[in-house]
Amino acid sequence: EIKNQLRSWFFRIFSILTLFIIVLINIGIFGTERSPMSFRALPSFIPYLNILILNIAQAVIVGFMASDFMKYDRKLDSTDVVYMRSMTNVDYVLGKTAGVLAIFFGLNLAALVNALIFNVFIADMPFVTQVYLLYPLLISIPTLVFMIGLSFLLMSILRSQALTFIILLGYIAITLFFLGTRFHQLFDYMAFYLPLAWSDFSGFSDIGLIFIQRGIYTLFGIGFIFTSVLMLKRLPQSRPMSAVSVVISTISIITAFVLGGIYLNNITVGRNIREAIADLNKRETDTPSVTV
Repeated sequence: EIKNQLRSWFFRIFSILTLFIIVLINIGIFGTERSPMSFRALPSFIPYLNILILNIAQAVIVGFMASDFMKYDRKLDSTDVVYMRSMTNVDYVLGKTAGVLAIFFGLNLAALVNALIFNVFIADMPFVTQVYLLYPLLISIPTLVFMIGLSFLLMSILRSQALTFIILLGYIAITLFFLGTRFHQLFDYMAFYLPLAWSDFSGFSDIGLIFIQRGIYTLFGIGFIFTSVLMLKRLPQSRPMSAVSVVISTISIITAFVLGGIYLNNITVGRNIREAIADLNKRETDTPSVTV
């Protein structure tokens, strides 16, 4: 799968173009001594910006590539030699998933190396090791797993790559421009609007809620991947593995919904506390205060 995807000119062109745009943005923002302090104040801003821009681009690319293999498998019979082998559908789909994830891990590594070069040699900013590990974990991996699972599921249902890609593009646009800021960033699967700027003074704003929100989309992606295993038009080769797929898919999707409820509940509790504090301050405004 890695070899097949690396031969794709769609992946090559978009990857090179995305990395080129990231380099230009880094030069424009951090390549001059007159760069705004608002960009240079946080030591995590360079890797954060690089991964954030890459994440938007790879959300589009991975949707096309993840749905691509089913089209060729079904229409061009390009994997008959693989289909005839005695492997379970779980092996087949997870192998495809691992291949797509592997090449995008490489793309993320390239973006982080670019950020590292600007961080250490060009920009007057301290280097922080942990953010180079946290940002791929919190931004890229949940987005990739979710988009791969959603692409597999839509392709299994619609049986049309063009229609699947149009729906995914529409979903990306709606999330990015309309739903991303609503319901306290619950629908922001790309983490574009989440408060993920890391400070060496205070860290993340609320790491618990951030992990919950990213866990929602990771679990949805896992659930969709194993659902597509069950919908694959091929002999399953193993009834126990089919049963395991049902269990994993069900548990993952249900847990994702539960985490969504926990996420909204935590935000509601926090909002109620702030409203209670504001109400208390208003009530005490007219209370006479002691003067010396």
